[in-house]
Amino acid sequence: MAKFLVLARGQGTDPRMSPEDMQKLIERYRSWTERVARAGQLVHGEKLRSPEGRVVREKGGELVVTDGPFVESKEFLGGFWIIEAPSYDAMVEILRDSPHLASGSLEVRQIEEMTPRG
Repeated sequence: MAKFLVLARGQGTDPRMSPEDMQKLIERYRSWTERVARAGQLVHGEKLRSPEGRVVREKGGELVVTDGPFVESKEFLGGFWIIEAPSYDAMVEILRDSPHLASGSLEVRQIEEMTPRG
């Protein structure tokens, strides 16, 4: 079974959302994630704390750290899942009813398994 990284991108939640609606949204995410876990497909997943972050690069032999990682964008990476599935088509079916699709996009990338030398 292949592993896929799912990146949840979006603009965040509406700050005008009522606490009750926020709780309903959280429950929809929780329910969807639990359903994927019960199916034995969820490897790991986390919500990221905020749109803030750092970009670390090497330039001219020096380490360069910048605030980011966003280049004038309203979208940010809000979380991720690692999910096992046999194919990209199967991943689309798993993600079809993700609550994230109502307000953002999901980028799916297959993970290449790295085996240690030895």
